[in-house]
Amino acid sequence: MLDFVYKSSKGVLMARQSAEEKKILESLRALPPEKKSEIIDFIEFLKTKTVKSERRSLKNLWSRFSVQISEQEISDLRKELWENFTSGNEK
Repeated sequence: MLDFVYKSSKGVLMARQSAEEKKILESLRALPPEKKSEIIDFIEFLKTKTVKSERRSLKNLWSRFSVQISEQEISDLRKELWENFTSGNEK
């Protein structure tokens, strides 16, 4: 994480880096060029993997099916499931 930007003794704007970023850069600089492109690909993969998927409601998930479930039915099923869950754990 970049803390802030400061001016070096040579008048160049620099960014202070965290210890992790320094370690990543040192490791990256030690790699041959063909491995650096693999790192870029992996970073892109990680970025897409960490993008939060949008949450969908249960109603929208069921909308493509011709099933009509009332809120009362859902409530009753939840109650039944919890009753079975708690009674199944007792010995």
